Amino acid sequence: MPRLLQEWRRWLAQQLRRWAAALAPPSAPQLTPPPSLEPLLSPLASCPATREPLSVEQAVLERSLGVLRREAADALAALGSAHALVSSARFSQLQEVRQRVAAGQLPDEALQTMAADYQGWQSDQVRLFDALALVLRMRIPQGLALEQVGEDLAPQARRHLASLAAEYQRGLLVQQFRPAAGPGGAQPDGER
Repeated sequence: MPRLLQEWRRWLAQQLRRWAAALAPPSAPQLTPPPSLEPLLSPLASCPATREPLSVEQAVLERSLGVLRREAADALAALGSAHALVSSARFSQLQEVRQRVAAGQLPDEALQTMAADYQGWQSDQVRLFDALALVLRMRIPQGLALEQVGEDLAPQARRHLASLAAEYQRGLLVQQFRPAAGPGGAQPDGER
């Protein structure tokens, strides 16, 4: 009986395949050619780190004030959220150090150092979210920054913008070439 059942299943499967072939379209479906990959394979697309960064001057001259405010708010929100995650991790570490100090495994100074570090992170986090709230509440006019300046003052405004951008770049360079951070990523005193 099992052999008869197997033969019947085989016959039924063959019949179903024939019916499916009869119902299938006579020609195979034509595949559309893939789009050209040349734009994706350009040197800049394959190495986004080689793209020229947007300067402060370009951002101010090419974006409306509303877009600049939104970008600033997005950046502050992302930084604040990342900072909050690190602060939470620091709090967990602080709790662990507190327990180890209570058990006598670590000296009291370890807890004081860790608590001071955590307080610094908390203060920075509060300042980040205060800055975000300030940016979100900021009233700004529609349009580009130079549209808000009279034509007679446009050359002075451009020079002022260039000096602000140069000062920003100088600050980035100073930050980049500061002495190496201390243990645990802590900056030397006076840099918090």
